[in-house]
This record gives sequence, C-alpha cells and structure tokens, in this order.
Amino acid sequence: MTRRPSNSDKIDWARAGTPRVQPDAARRRMSRAQPLALLLGFGAVAAFFFSAAAALSADLGEITPALSPTPLDDVSPAAGDPFPAAANFAWRAFIALNWPGQPAPEERGVADRTKTLGDPGKRVWETFKSDYELFPIGDDGRRVSPTPWSSYEARNPCGAGVDNREKTIASFAPFADFNQPSFAPGEPGNPLVAQNGAYTRYEIHFNEPEFAALAASGWSQGLNLPDERHPARLPVGSIAVKAAWRPLRPAETQAARARYYVESAEILDVAKTLAAGRIVCSKSDVALVGLHIAIKTKSRPQWVWSTFEQVDNVPPAGSGEAREPDAKDAGAPYSFFDPAKPAKLWPPLGSEDTAPVDWNNPPKLNPEPMQVVRRYPIAPEIMAMNRAYWALIGVKATVWEHYALVAVQWPTSADPPGPANDGAFFPGEPSGASAEESYRSTAKAQQNLVNTTMETYLQDLPSSCMACHQAVSNSRGRDFVGVLGGLR
Repeated sequence: MTRRPSNSDKIDWARAGTPRVQPDAARRRMSRAQPLALLLGFGAVAAFFFSAAAALSADLGEITPALSPTPLDDVSPAAGDPFPAAANFAWRAFIALNWPGQPAPEERGVADRTKTLGDPGKRVWETFKSDYELFPIGDDGRRVSPTPWSSYEARNPCGAGVDNREKTIASFAPFADFNQPSFAPGEPGNPLVAQNGAYTRYEIHFNEPEFAALAASGWSQGLNLPDERHPARLPVGSIAVKAAWRPLRPAETQAARARYYVESAEILDVAKTLAAGRIVCSKSDVALVGLHIAIKTKSRPQWVWSTFEQVDNVPPAGSGEAREPDAKDAGAPYSFFDPAKPAKLWPPLGSEDTAPVDWNNPPKLNPEPMQVVRRYPIAPEIMAMNRAYWALIGVKATVWEHYALVAVQWPTSADPPGPANDGAFFPGEPSGASAEESYRSTAKAQQNLVNTTMETYLQDLPSSCMACHQAVSNSRGRDFVGVLGGLR
C-alpha cells in the first residue's frame, strides 16, 4: 500500500508515477509549437524560448523548465523535435529527487517543502530503500526478507555499529560497489579510479512501488524469479536511482569541493578490509559525480531513462553552442582526466587494471588513475535544456548548476509490454547485445548515450541504458530491472 502524506504540501515520491496522458488537442498544440522547440538547438536564444514558452498554454509545461519538488507524471515527446519534452521530464525528475527529503522513517521518499533545492540535507532519493536494504543478508550468509518500507532497522554491510540512517555506500558482497555493470547478467564490469587515486563507488536506491513489488514477490530473496513465460510487471511509478561517488582526499581544495554535492559516508576501507579479511568501513567525504534515473510511466512501460554527470568529470566533447562546460574554464581539476596525458581511454578494456574487483583481484592500496574521455558530444538540444535549467532561479548559485543531463532515452513502441518488446527505444538502435559487447575504438560518430562514470568503456553503439537493461533483464522476463540479473 502507498501511504498518502498527511500534509498536502508534501509530495510522496511513491506516488510520483501516477500518469497524466496528454490529450490529442494538447499534442496538436505541442506540434504547432515545434518551430519554437527548434530554437533549443541554439543556446544563445534558449533563455528567450523558455521565457516565451512560460506565457503559452499550460500544456507546454512539458517543455518549460520549473523548479519544483513535484515531478512530471509522464512524457509525450512530440514527433517534430522530441528532445525538449524528454529532457525537461528528466530535469524535473532530477530536481524533485534531489530536493531535501524528510528524515523520519515514516516519511521516506517525501520531499521537505519547507526547504529549497539548495538547502542542506539528505536528498529525497537517498531516503529511498538502498540496494543492501532490498537484498539483505542474514548473519548466516543467507538472504532474508527486507524490513518494511517505513523502517531503517536492518543489518548494515559495514557492521552492527552503523545505523542505516547514516549514508552507507557498501555491499554485503565485498567490493561489489567498486564495479561498473556489463552486458553479461550477474557479471561485473570494470572499476573506475579517479585522478585522486580513489576508486569510484556505486549505490542503487528504489522508491516504494518498486521496493514493495520486489519484496512482496520474494524476488529480493531470489525466490520465484520471473522468466520469459512468467514475466515481471513492475508498477507504474516505479523509480530506480543509481549514483556514482568519488571519495575526496584531504588535499582537495574547498573551492573544488564546493562544486559538488558532498556527503559524509561510511564506505569500504580498502587497507583495513584487506588486513582484516572482511568488510571494514570508515567515514569519508564523497562527491556525487554521476546519477542514473529510471522511471516507469503509464505511456512508457519500458521506462524513461536519464543520466546526469557533474560537469568537471571530463573535458567537453562538443563544440560551438553544443559545447559542454569545461572544468579548466572554472579553474577546477577534472575528476577523471589528466590533461598531461593523451586524450583517450586508458587502460584498455580487458587489461589487468580493468578486471572486476573481488577477493581474487582485490583493490589496490594505491591504484593508478584511469584516463577517461567522453567519446561523443551531448546532443545540442539537451545542452540547451541544461543551460536553461542552470539559469533558473533556485538552481543557479547552488551545487546543482554544476550537474548536466548527458543523455535521455525512452521507448517509442510501448505495447505490448513484455520480453520481446524492447520499446523501440530512442535515441539508439536494437543491440543484440551479449557478453561480448565492449568498447570499440573504431566506432563511427554517434550521439552520446552513456555516463562516463558508470559506462566508461561502453560508449559506442549499441550500448545504452535501454540496450543493456533489455539484454540483461527485460528479454529474460524481468521488466528492465537489472538488479535481478545477478540473483540465483
């Protein structure tokens, strides 16, 4: 059951997916507005476009930037230029998810409307259930049932002394939070080492509808897992968020730190863990460098996929009006790129330094930083939307003006939902993806579809959010829910 907040001014993200299908008349108005939407490709006039759009019909709310803890319910990209509506949907979700959340257990997933986006506090998505709360392990090493949604009472992977109210980026499977995903179900990909010598860490959170469905079905314990004959059907409104964090070093300047959303978190301490032969955590300040958001809506049952990065991660790949921000213009260091080295991905995928981290290949105490580049520029229409949001009062002059939407992807063929329908996702192309999918340096130029902090070596077609999740989950009857791919 989804609980309705007692205060009508609060937005419960467990109810955020209730759809609003756009009527045909509104779609016709959207179509007539396409000449204006085309201005999105020219950053110099983007601000004019959005100020003008605000004065038009309320139906154009799907392409008008707004600062609100309330997300859009659904997205209906127009046929002429589909990007403005999808990009605005993504930004509205990003803002609502990153609004300060309520701290009480019974208010998990609820925004604190007495605060602003720039105020301190744990974000709404951080109050969602974490992956280690959804897939808990008992003291005997066996999977156990998750605790109820409105509870932080559960075993913590960092030990009995750590409360789940504290930020914890760790896993019951040692080092699992060090590895990126791959196209092989249950098989981890490579780690990512930042220029400061720290391993990037990853975590996943689920909102109430998705958590409840996975917990009630027994799937979180690996029981009665769905398959092609009995496919999963996650409820509309399900939301999954995946974050990439870069641990900070004491030597990093306050000016550089101030450009990130920073948390104090319990994370696996490499030296202490290797010495003890078990998970040992320590407090560390961590900077948010990447964020995936997947939302299932009524008209997009294969979910709407968006991904954001902190703008100092890597140098820009675009040019002209489509050029991304450059850290060096702000006097800030890149998180994952050394200007003194060749501008190419290094080390090569498949080398020893890109092997998954586990007990057989434990993390190094002083790993060599990895050289990361963005191989394809962000779409100019998306960059125009970024600039419009960065200029928005309430985003400007906060850390969130240093985060950019880098890709958004959605299904164009919604029905029938099921393992055989990948949604005919756009942008992108059907993948036929398999365990052999990997980074290909000779790929032809294409649109950017990935996050450099989470799919560092999977930047070439057919790689994308939907291609990966179709291959490892939906085609196996698991409704694009990649976390089920590794369960046995």
